[in-house]
Amino acid sequence: MTKSVLILGAGATRAAGASRAVANKPPLDADFFEIARRGQHVSYDIVTEVLEELVDDYSSVIKQSLERAATYLYLKAIDTTAGSVYHEGFLNLLNLLNVVLAHTTNTLSAAPRSLTYRFLLSELAQVDSPEDLTIITFNYDLLAEKVLDEIAANNGENIFQFPQCYRLENIEETRAVSSLPKFKNQSAEHQGVSILKLHGSLNWLSKHTSNEPRPHTLFASNRKLYIADSPMIPESLTWRGRRTVYMKPIIVPPVSGKRGMMHNEFGPLWEKAASSLREADRIVIAGYSCPPLDIEARMLLSENFRHNDSKKLYVIDPNGESAAKFIDICGVSHSTIYSSINDWVNDAK
Repeated sequence: MTKSVLILGAGATRAAGASRAVANKPPLDADFFEIARRGQHVSYDIVTEVLEELVDDYSSVIKQSLERAATYLYLKAIDTTAGSVYHEGFLNLLNLLNVVLAHTTNTLSAAPRSLTYRFLLSELAQVDSPEDLTIITFNYDLLAEKVLDEIAANNGENIFQFPQCYRLENIEETRAVSSLPKFKNQSAEHQGVSILKLHGSLNWLSKHTSNEPRPHTLFASNRKLYIADSPMIPESLTWRGRRTVYMKPIIVPPVSGKRGMMHNEFGPLWEKAASSLREADRIVIAGYSCPPLDIEARMLLSENFRHNDSKKLYVIDPNGESAAKFIDICGVSHSTIYSSINDWVNDAK
């Protein structure tokens, strides 16, 4: 029985929209701010002004990397007071991230002929049961869920079940989003492919009475976790009852030492990811660069990959240098490298 782990990075989502105009392409770390600028999103100007106020000319260097900007503002915002420039800056970066990913990924195809559909279907063909395939991802977007939901609708609902695909231990509530479609395949059972989102997700939300929640509530590790029931990312979200509440994404940037800061649900997810890596017979890394700031991600791979000397490692990345570094991180003598997901899928036929 083969157990597979598929590690998805931003490059995997980018590949699904690579032919689009720049303003509409799913962003990579290095071009997030350029795509946001070309998309003329209001929050882009606000975040740029905040960074320029804080670090002057160095803001141009920070904006060369979403991960760098998010880490900088996240660490500053945690220890600041409500209304400070760091607090406002991080909130606006959250808004910008949400809007850019909604704009660039909501319309990506999940049809059977789409690249991501064929890619995930080929990975399912490698295992005896959907439960033997685990997806580990550091992406905030919902492309994997949307495509697996479509695959399950066409090939059997046991392949994917929302929201238990996330293997979260404490979900306060799952709610539909007005005017957006719902997931087709839903269950309270832990069935089908696991999707372990180690940096959170734009449909994992916390509830706040203000649109600018104070830092101690925005980052509270025990805040209740709600999930929006839609394969589409809403650009903004409020829930109305006796009073209007504002929903903010539960995410964490790739910062070292994040274990002491992140939501309580993340710890068990990292443990599940470690267990999946130890038990896997094959690991496929697609479009993930393992950023240098994220020491814990490197530790996750390096410590758990070495438990099985017979593991097979496959890396899909057009950058040969980026792909080759996983040989050192994972402690293997060699890996098979593909330059594109399309080549990988064609070779699997």
